[in-house]
Amino acid sequence: MKPALFFLTLALLAQLPANANELQVIISGRAVHMGSNDLNENNYGLGLQYEFTNHRRWIPVINLASFKDSNDRTSRYIGTGLKRRYQFQPGHQRLNLDLGAAVLVMKRPGYNAGKSFIGALPFIGLSNEWGGINATYVPSIEADTLPFWYFQVTLKLMDF
Repeated sequence: MKPALFFLTLALLAQLPANANELQVIISGRAVHMGSNDLNENNYGLGLQYEFTNHRRWIPVINLASFKDSNDRTSRYIGTGLKRRYQFQPGHQRLNLDLGAAVLVMKRPGYNAGKSFIGALPFIGLSNEWGGINATYVPSIEADTLPFWYFQVTLKLMDF
């Protein structure tokens, strides 16, 4: 994905209709590789996520981000997904458990000859009214890759 396309997508997300409910910033942070300590596990980056929370239990999402991958190269993605939200209320605070899957278009240097590709990944999230943490499982996709868990923090920017 070219930088111009990435920033155009950001501008388009800002124009989504008012029936959507929550805009969040994504702070990418950590990859935990299974079976190796030799890779960069600090995968810092930023992105946006838009949740259509007016659907209550099944919540469609749109997200995009740019981050440093495990080989210290910049990766970018844009995707959409669907998550099932389970709500709990321990004490005075509402807590959400989300289980879902995302389909994304990603561009990673060093994979697929640097061309964009499509992927589908499962994720789990835990959140409250101000933000949350998401964990995505990425399986091994080639003989020389390792499966890993990828962690992101989300912080609510605004409601619509």
